[in-house]
Amino acid sequence: MDIFSGEQKPIGYEQAARPYRILVVDDSPMDLHFLLNGLSDNFVVSFASSAKEALSLVNQFPQPDLMLLDVVMPEIDGYEMCAMLKNDVNTRNIPVIFVTGMQDTSDKTKGFNAGAVDYITKPLEIAELEARVQTHIRLKEQSQYLESMAYFDPLTQVPNRRKYNEVLQREWARCIRYHHQMSMIIIDIDFFKQYNDHYGHAEGDNCLIAVSRLLEDQGGRPTDLFARIGGEEFVMLLPDCNAAGAMKKAEKMQTVVNQAQIPHAGLQDEPYLSVSMGVASTFPSHGQGALSLFQAADDALFAAKRDGHNCISIGKSNTTPGMHGEEARQNH
Repeated sequence: MDIFSGEQKPIGYEQAARPYRILVVDDSPMDLHFLLNGLSDNFVVSFASSAKEALSLVNQFPQPDLMLLDVVMPEIDGYEMCAMLKNDVNTRNIPVIFVTGMQDTSDKTKGFNAGAVDYITKPLEIAELEARVQTHIRLKEQSQYLESMAYFDPLTQVPNRRKYNEVLQREWARCIRYHHQMSMIIIDIDFFKQYNDHYGHAEGDNCLIAVSRLLEDQGGRPTDLFARIGGEEFVMLLPDCNAAGAMKKAEKMQTVVNQAQIPHAGLQDEPYLSVSMGVASTFPSHGQGALSLFQAADDALFAAKRDGHNCISIGKSNTTPGMHGEEARQNH
């Protein structure tokens, strides 16, 4: 397999090859029937006759791409429901279009203030409604694409340091809450300066892309995160993983890179590229910050590099629940 070939995908974004999903919320059976008949040819349409029912549906997977929401409904009206959606991190990015018979400017203003992207008054023209729905979904996708670019390394197209930092803080807090262990592997390409000096920076970039592809494929679990954190340095974040599991993962990554046999003619005693890794594991606690895990893995990487190249070293870290700081260090 030529690991230097292959078309790269757009950063963090793929156009969905599926019909868009629309959730219609209206307590009028006549209006629901009209919208279902009018939109079902081009969209996957589901419906709810109350805000309470809709709030249950919208948190199920897959979520709708857009919601059509009436204003006048029992118990919870459309304005209140829209505000609830926008205050929930899991639903705030779903575009909401009000479809209602209320035509006063004050009503429209109230709808936009609640977080709606559009406000359409009845009677409806299906062609116009379809066009607006398509437009707002595409605007949402473009916004998500642009936002995702801020979290991906433009060269390797793997998550960048910013994304790594956000995921680390989130998973650290989760592991504290559930008393789960967390591990980290920092990976550094051996003698990469010599590689650049011998082959040039263009081939050096190709090498970074190739190595990142090999390593990213070893993540495996949905919670694992592989990221480029700078230069020739990468990190694999492993929530809910102990030290033994992290070492096994590191050994697998080392084997994959060795088996790829990427030529490194810039070295006299070693014909192929290799990586060195530092491994650390801990039970996160309020008494230590997430940086402590990174520091332990970085210290282990330093030890691995000191031992030569193509090495893995595991650092001293807290592997006992409820321990931190000096107490943990005294038990190693």
